[in-house]
Amino acid sequence: MEKGKIQLNIEGIDEVDTLRYQEILVALIACGGLSGVKGGRTIIHFDQEGVFQGIELDYWPWRRRKKT
Repeated sequence: MEKGKIQLNIEGIDEVDTLRYQEILVALIACGGLSGVKGGRTIIHFDQEGVFQGIELDYWPWRRRKKT
């Protein structure tokens, strides 16, 4: 496998679905929503037809920690 390349083999989907999934995965990785959110959540938004619309990140970039 090449460095920086992710390959998924999913049976039973067509090229249109493959491109939809690719768009969502690229967006998740680019915004840090897949691995950059710690102690928060990533919300994937779709419209009423199920078309991907965006990603919402919900986390605290800084929070005071209790002293132990």
